[in-house]
Parts: sequence; C-alpha cells; structure tokens
Amino acid sequence: MNSVSGIINILSDAEKQEFIRFLKQQNKRHDTQNIQLFNLLKSDDINENNIDYKNKPALYALRKRLYDNLVTFITNKRFEDETSEEKVILKLIIAGKVFFKHKQYKPAFKILRKAEEKALKEEHFNLLNEIYHLQIEYAHLDEKMIFSELIEKYRENQKKFLQEEQLNLGYALLRKELSKIKEGAVFFDFQIVITSTIEQFNISLKEILTFKSLYQILFIANEYAALRNDYHQIERFVHKSYRFIQAKKELADQHLFYHIQILYFMGNTLFRNKKFEEAMLYLDKMESEMKKQDKVYYRQFYYRLKLLHCLIANYSGNAEFAITQTETILNDCKGAEISEVLDLQLSLAVFYFQQLKLDQLKQVFKNFAHTDTWYEKKQSMEWTIKKNLIEILLHVELKNIDYVMSRLNSFKRRYKKYLTTINEKRVLIFLSLVEKYLDTPENFASEAFQKQVEASFQWKSYREEDIFVMSFYAWLKAKIEKKNIYEITLKLVAET
Repeated sequence: MNSVSGIINILSDAEKQEFIRFLKQQNKRHDTQNIQLFNLLKSDDINENNIDYKNKPALYALRKRLYDNLVTFITNKRFEDETSEEKVILKLIIAGKVFFKHKQYKPAFKILRKAEEKALKEEHFNLLNEIYHLQIEYAHLDEKMIFSELIEKYRENQKKFLQEEQLNLGYALLRKELSKIKEGAVFFDFQIVITSTIEQFNISLKEILTFKSLYQILFIANEYAALRNDYHQIERFVHKSYRFIQAKKELADQHLFYHIQILYFMGNTLFRNKKFEEAMLYLDKMESEMKKQDKVYYRQFYYRLKLLHCLIANYSGNAEFAITQTETILNDCKGAEISEVLDLQLSLAVFYFQQLKLDQLKQVFKNFAHTDTWYEKKQSMEWTIKKNLIEILLHVELKNIDYVMSRLNSFKRRYKKYLTTINEKRVLIFLSLVEKYLDTPENFASEAFQKQVEASFQWKSYREEDIFVMSFYAWLKAKIEKKNIYEITLKLVAET
C-alpha cells in the first residue's frame, strides 16, 4: 500500500475531500469500497481486519482501481490548476489539430502561428518541434506559406532541440555517476567523467540554451564542488551564470523554478567561499523571486534559504541568532523534506559545538537514530562523515575516552579506504592528531607539536579553503592555543 499512501500524501486536505467527491461520481455501484480504502490509507489505519474483502487478490484489485483513480484525478487537477505559458501553448496546439481534422484550415494556421510565437518566446523547443511538424504536414493548404522558410525554421529548432536533449542525456548520466560516488559504491575522478560526458554527447558549454540548461550545469558543478570541498574552482562560472540571467531577464519569470535554483547555487557557492555579503545579495534576490506567482515555489525553497541565512549569520559572528533561528525552524518544519531537516540538524550541531553547548548538542544527536548506511544513502558520504566527526569531538570534550577510541576505530574501518581514494587524507590526519590529544593533552600546546600540525596538512590558501574544512581545523587550533573555538573559527574565516 506504500505507493498509494505516498500519492495520497501529496494531496491537501481540500483535495482529499474533492477526490472523495470524484470517486462518488466514478462509482457505478453503491457497494464499492474504494472510498473506505482511501479513508483508511489517508489515516494510516489500514489493516486486514478494517476492510471487508474476500481474498488478497480482491484487495489488490481494489487498490489498483484506487491507484488509477488517483492518477486520473491528480493529472486532471494539476492540468486545470496549471497556469503556465506551456499549458497555453499545448492548448493552442490541440485546438490546431482539431481545426485541421475538421478542415477549418484558416483558423488552424492562425492558431499555430500564435502558438509558435509564444513557444519561441518561452524557448520551448519540444513544443516548437510539434508546431513545425503540423505546419509542414498541412503546408500545401496554405498559399501564403513559404515552404523553404518553414523548413529552415524547423531545422534551426531541431538543432536547438537536439542540443537541449544532448545536455539532458549528459546531465542524467552525470547525476547517476554522482549518486554512486555519494553512496560510496564507487569512486573515480569526476572531472574526467564530466569531460568524457561532454565529448560523448557533443555538448557545447558555450551554447547554454535555457534557464533549465544553466541549472543542470550549475547543479553538476555544485555537486562536484561539494565532493571535493572546492567551491573556489567553480566561482567564476557562477558569476558567468548571473550574466546569463541578466542577458535573459525578460524570460526569468517564465522560468521561475530554475531561476530560483540558480540563485540558490550562487548564494551557496559564495557562502562556502566565505563571501557573505555577496551571498546575501543573491539570497535576497532568491527570496524576492520566491514570492512571485502567488508564492508557488516559496515552501519548496524556504528551508534551504533559511539554512543559508543561519549559516551566514553564524560565520559572520552572530551565533546566538543562528542558533535561535535554526531551533525555531526545526520546531516547525512539517513540510520540509527529510534531507532539509537533516541539514538543519547537522548545522545546529555545529553551532552548538562551536559554543560548547554540549548538553544541547547531545540532544541533537539523539535525533540521529539511523545507521550510517541509511544516512549515506539518504544524504551522502560527506554528510555522514561530518556527522561522525562532530560526534567524536563532542565525546572528546565530554572526556568519554573509551567511547571516542571505539568511534575512531570504527570510523577508520568504515571510511579510510573511501577518504584515501578521494584524496581527502586530511580527515585521517586530523583524527590521528585527535588521538595524540587524547594520549598527551599536556603536550598539545607545545611549539614542537604546533609545527608538527602545520607540517601535517596540505592546506590550500585561506581564500580557497572551504569554510567547513576550516571549522574542524579551528577546534585543533583552539586546543593548541588554548583559546575559544568560535573565536578561532571567526578569525580563520576573516583572514580570507
């Protein structure tokens, strides 16, 4: 019943009532039990004893009919509620087909020209393809039609349509490979994979076609940067992306979803590179876009926007605001995706740790009740590694030495090979220094040990180093200098 229950959860309370009315209209017999099954599923009260059926095949058949009705209802409902230009163009194409079928040629060509004009403006190459197909098929019925010009338009659109399709194929392949890396199933040089994919699908990055195309490329760039903790490398492309938006700003509202996504990527990249004022400018633009079109995408992006606000506040020196805001958001996040909740919780854990609010931090970790395998699949290897590192440091601070040693050993068994493969040995070096601190904390602040720490890491320049990598190093530096973790963190960030 899971798939049906999942679909039911998509519906609002008002839509659920509307669906019941829809079922009543569909039912041809008074003894059908689909409404009863729907009510049980929406309340998670399904049980073999709660519904009268003769055998399991009968229940499965009833479930199948309910599933089909849900698909029909949602399809009709979403199409009725859809107000985009794409729907308008589709309606025009359908009307054109009807007119041709009934030999109303003059209005058919007129309505297709209107559809073409709108599709060109919206850059809907797939719809233009269908429009040109119809115009070519019936071109012999329009004396004013210049066939050579029509063929030229068709070929030019085919070229753009093919470019978009090739980019879609490349994007899909790269996302598939990324998911393998994030799950820890395999590792390879993702930059080489990107290059080979571009060559395989003949993708030209100089010919970014649409907001969607730009979003796809930015998504891959962002994921690659996250894997390598290297957002500095993609920042130039982020700025080029904004110039693309400026050049096509008249289309921004028609591609609102992708526009918001792009602004988020920009804000996130600049935050990770410690450029907080610039990041806030993009987040302000993002929030402004989220309020458009009756806030259709507001809830979808709300938690990501707020998390970035809290992160920027924390690393700008306003930790109490960041903590209070994150706590408030987590207390009321019923509509959030599980991945968004986990990101908020992990960020709050970092904020608490930097303030050494260890009791509150322990409460956060009580929420992390799943296995590492679950978190690796749900979030990523990187997210799970960060969670484990914070937990280890928490118990170092609590002086739970035996537990820390146990966690260190299990961490290395699980992640040593992965970290070595992705060339992130710094994590393993960091943990070896944590072990030395546990063995001889009195020697940790010595000048000799400080030199050993400096020599152990291959640091990038402060400008290029990722902010989250700096956060872990800040704990080490604070122990050496016997200073406050948060103050050291802010000092490291400010040095950029």
